[in-house]
Amino acid sequence: MRLPAVACLLFALMAQNGHAAAEQVITLPLPHALQVGDTAWIQVQVGVIGPGQEIELTTASGRELGVISPYGVRLGQASGIYTLPVPADAIRDDRIALRLTITQAGTAARAPTMQEVRSVKLILNRDSH
Repeated sequence: MRLPAVACLLFALMAQNGHAAAEQVITLPLPHALQVGDTAWIQVQVGVIGPGQEIELTTASGRELGVISPYGVRLGQASGIYTLPVPADAIRDDRIALRLTITQAGTAARAPTMQEVRSVKLILNRDSH
């Protein structure tokens, strides 16, 4: 199964009647084992999220990887694709377990729906130097 299909399948499992579970961990395998010069990245395709909402990415153990905070996106429009670096030591057994959370001031944190986070990919880039 191709990696994008795996990511989409995982989000399909997360969603129940268009709503995400209170907390969900997804595990993404590396396309191949990390080699010298490889850098891992998480690529998140963000759909429509509400004004002031952010997407926090952490490892399953709680290590912060980054926050996606769309700015200047028209109301009702998809937010785009965001890429965040992954520290090599956050990868265990050639995979990474991620937790994505929608946050907004004054509201409880929750897992994103399929409409909010359309896909998550783990990609590797080889340093050309």
